[in-house]
Amino acid sequence: MSHLLSGTRVISFSSGKGGVGKTSLVANLGSLWSGKGKRTLLIEGDWNLGKLGIAMGIRPKWTVSEVLEGKISLLEAIEAVGENLYLLASPSGLVGFEEPDESSRNQLFFEVEQLRDQFDLILLDHSSGLHSSVTTFAAAAHQHVIVTAPEPTSYTDAYAIMKVLSAKYSVREFWLMVTMSHNQPESGKIIEKFMDITRSQLDVRVKLLDIFPWEPRLSEAIRKQKPFIDLFPQDEFTRRLEETCNKLDDFPVIQSHGLRFFYGVAPSTAL
Repeated sequence: MSHLLSGTRVISFSSGKGGVGKTSLVANLGSLWSGKGKRTLLIEGDWNLGKLGIAMGIRPKWTVSEVLEGKISLLEAIEAVGENLYLLASPSGLVGFEEPDESSRNQLFFEVEQLRDQFDLILLDHSSGLHSSVTTFAAAAHQHVIVTAPEPTSYTDAYAIMKVLSAKYSVREFWLMVTMSHNQPESGKIIEKFMDITRSQLDVRVKLLDIFPWEPRLSEAIRKQKPFIDLFPQDEFTRRLEETCNKLDDFPVIQSHGLRFFYGVAPSTAL
């Protein structure tokens, strides 16, 4: 039985291939949503690199590793990084914490369950790849954004993510966010063909959020450890990020299949 989602909305951001600017996009989108008055939590799902904190210019006091060690609760580990904007950070280079095991993943899932209605939005910034710590948490989100670039090695990995999430976890709705385009018309043709193939082969719905151009000033923002939208608030790139937020806000989220956060279903039931 389907029904419209109410309360906290969880959006996952995945990319099979690294280096497509996903973490920077999550930081900027989170900043935009928080600027609209939405209480927004960023969760760093790249469990051993801690890149979101760097992008936001934050040196967190606590990370998710202390939560799993039982030193503090997940709520205590969440740090305010701005008005309406919060971060649950991951450690950087912690030996032995490269890939949370099943017990740790279940613990994190149920800890996140305790955040029901405390935030308007939770953004999951996953690591690249297809390991269980990516797919389990991505599957539990309410909206699924796949970040890719318009080149074969990148969108082939994007296809693999959608294949696993649809086949193993019954996810049927995806949003595609394309970055680093050097030629918009050519990229548009490539991505349209890719989406047609994905829809027919996987029996999923894929919607295009935008094809973002190559933007060298994103690197400048990362060096300054500031969101791009704060440095260039009137820029066309910022306007397109705002439109991306609006598209995700405006599309109704329907709860109808698989495990999901805030519905009291354990991750193991998806197998």
